[in-house]
Amino acid sequence: MGSLPAKAGADAVVVDPKQPKRVYAAGMTGLFRSDDAGETWNPATNGLPGGGVTALALDPQSPDRLYAATSTGALYLSTDGATAWKELTGAQAHAGS
Repeated sequence: MGSLPAKAGADAVVVDPKQPKRVYAAGMTGLFRSDDAGETWNPATNGLPGGGVTALALDPQSPDRLYAATSTGALYLSTDGATAWKELTGAQAHAGS
């Protein structure tokens, strides 16, 4: 596996069960996505606030659907494989949107 950008760190790593070469790594410097089993990494933070991602979850039935919890306590959803994110607020965050 390749290296994440310098000082990126990873507190959470998930692998797409339908595309095993797609890997997501999240940590205090943000979220990164690899489409080549970790050889190269790209930021996947469009719509996420600055700061860390403390937890990451992938829907195994719909792997393009990911949830990210941030260091500010907010919950975000991506429905396109971490290309873009939107914040889940109030009832959305509790209902699974």
